[in-house]
Amino acid sequence: MIYQNWDEYLFVKVTYNNNYHAHMHRQVEIFYVLDGAIEITISGQKKLLKKGMVSIAFPNVVHETFTPEHSSAVMIIFNHTFLPDFSAEFNTQTPKYPFLDCPQQAEQLSMLIKGLLENTQKPGGEDFPSPVGTDAPCIGTAPVHPTDTRISKGYLYLLTAMILSQMPLARLENLYDSAGICQDISSYLNQHFTEELSLSQLADALGYSKYHISHIFKEKFGCSYNDYLKRLRAEHAMGLLTHSELSVTEICFASGFSSLRSFYRAFREIYGSSPRALSP
Repeated sequence: MIYQNWDEYLFVKVTYNNNYHAHMHRQVEIFYVLDGAIEITISGQKKLLKKGMVSIAFPNVVHETFTPEHSSAVMIIFNHTFLPDFSAEFNTQTPKYPFLDCPQQAEQLSMLIKGLLENTQKPGGEDFPSPVGTDAPCIGTAPVHPTDTRISKGYLYLLTAMILSQMPLARLENLYDSAGICQDISSYLNQHFTEELSLSQLADALGYSKYHISHIFKEKFGCSYNDYLKRLRAEHAMGLLTHSELSVTEICFASGFSSLRSFYRAFREIYGSSPRALSP
């Protein structure tokens, strides 16, 4: 499981045949299926969503997507601070069932999705839904006019209100600032994962107990500290294999692995192949 860092307040795009391994972030993520079917897992609950169905992942919950054959869907990711009227729900509650199988007011829901997508896509973009994937710009990083931002926020407010009105919520138990801790962990490891770094050293660097850090990995990241670190190193090594002239041995140690044996074992586990087979 990977903890993602998003800087944009709002990101909207049509995604095709979406497959993404388990991850989490501080943002809210909504999927609306346009065609085909996509399997979405949120906090251990799994659902095959078909045309017109909706899912919503609240902040800091593990979720992943898998397309069995083909799918097209609108993916909406936004920071909950973008919609302050819903901050209480996003911070203190969670959906009992994060999917809408047969949404009420389905036509209005579709129109809101369409309006949001059209208002955030590039000028001259294709009609909704487009037959070919076209990424929409991110508000805050793309040249979107202030008026467009307010319109986008209006569509998103109505869309979120409609979804949550049909989705019973339950209060979170044992609330603590896990979002801040997850971000601290992610940021530190992104800077230091190539170094020799034990769980105790990480805990000392961040000022938490190693038992608390271990609990965060289990409950929030959905994996052990060692597995998370191994994936970070393997993904870095994959980038070096495809975009550098370094040898496999040089890449092994440049990515933080302590030996070629552990490097090869991690690669086979994550990518199903050896580093040499994947190198140019």
